[in-house]
Amino acid sequence: MKSSDIDQELFTESYCKVCSAQLISESQRVAHYESRKHASKVRLYYMLHPIDGGCPAKKLRSENGSDGDSVDKNKCCTLCNMSFTSAVVAESHYQGKIHAKRLKLLLGEQPALKATGLKRSYTCNICNVTLNSIEQYHAHLKGSKHQTKKNRQQ
Repeated sequence: MKSSDIDQELFTESYCKVCSAQLISESQRVAHYESRKHASKVRLYYMLHPIDGGCPAKKLRSENGSDGDSVDKNKCCTLCNMSFTSAVVAESHYQGKIHAKRLKLLLGEQPALKATGLKRSYTCNICNVTLNSIEQYHAHLKGSKHQTKKNRQQ
């Protein structure tokens, strides 16, 4: 399977499988796919699922080239592509949130979503778009496309 085939499966017009994000409108889709958070998750995804079928984070493998348990876990974490100066730093990393999150992703589990209460959406009936926050809604109302459509209806 080619890289572009994989990309088309992961990134569609209405859903980003890497981020588990539902994309409702074009502006939301563009904003999502250009965001730093999306780029970070894509980098992590490709580290964990290399296109060439090679080992994830193979740069940190030991010098003898063998795969498996030959990596000293007190010196590096191949999952997170990190190296450590001491066993104490390594232990701190392995007990941390970043390593736990990446481990869950590797095992195919979805990361837990932060409890933010009810998820609310805001809809502009004039433009037929749905927005995720009140800030986005107000920005939309001030936008030129909305203003043009609003003036045409009057």
